[in-house]
Amino acid sequence: MKKVLFATTALVMTTGYAAAEVSFSGKASAGVFSQAAAGGDTSEVFSGFDIGISASVTTDSGITLSVSDDIGGGSTADWNDDYAIDDQSGDIGTPGVTIASGGMSLSIDNQAIDDRYDDSQNGDIGLDATFAGNSVGITLDTDAAAGAASMSYSIGGAAGGVSYGLVGTDSNDNDVSAYKWNVGYDMSTMSLTFKSDNVDGADAVNTIGITAPLGALSVTISADDNEDWDASASFSSGALSVNYATDEESAWDVNASYALGGGATAFVGSNSTEFSVGGVEFTF
Repeated sequence: MKKVLFATTALVMTTGYAAAEVSFSGKASAGVFSQAAAGGDTSEVFSGFDIGISASVTTDSGITLSVSDDIGGGSTADWNDDYAIDDQSGDIGTPGVTIASGGMSLSIDNQAIDDRYDDSQNGDIGLDATFAGNSVGITLDTDAAAGAASMSYSIGGAAGGVSYGLVGTDSNDNDVSAYKWNVGYDMSTMSLTFKSDNVDGADAVNTIGITAPLGALSVTISADDNEDWDASASFSSGALSVNYATDEESAWDVNASYALGGGATAFVGSNSTEFSVGGVEFTF
């Protein structure tokens, strides 16, 4: 979500009531992409920016209130995840507001807070708490549509080399409750994970995964009892990074980047849908 902003520039604005810290961060990129289409491959250039804005105040009692949103223009490239060109144009939306104190926070953002089980669904209110290396969260939708989730939850934490997580929702895409849990063990030479996805009325899908670092190369393999598997490899050396992934259906994606310094990166990316992109981006 774009509501979480990392500040690189900070200003202090003073009113008659409080001093607010205003922060800006963003990304700009440009390049060329091609995409398979019904009438043949299309190739176009793109350029755009995405700027996040946040402001916060802290009350005398230590409660922090913050607001954030983003603005943009043109298009930027999602070259290492969704492999698509993202339109950044449009008016600024409804900003999200968070109230935090200690290890607890309350977030309010109409239809913009991710469902904890399936982030293609959204809610209005997020409640989060952290304690002793553990975290608990709840997302609520105050006016859920018929068949949509009204509540989802998450629990997670780590102790030593062992980590765990549990997420669930009262209504998944098929209008049934669902939850999934995972445990992991991180050793000095590799990490092991076990995941179980449980949808009401269906058999659980269990997945085991192994990640093995081999110097500059890291390999991850996972397989489940539903005859699905995924494999990926990443290579990193100095300013160069290369990543490749594939699965049982022969879908694949690959991307590479080279850090140019000063927050700038040159990149290329491609996947099995015949999408290819190359360009440069910089953060500020």
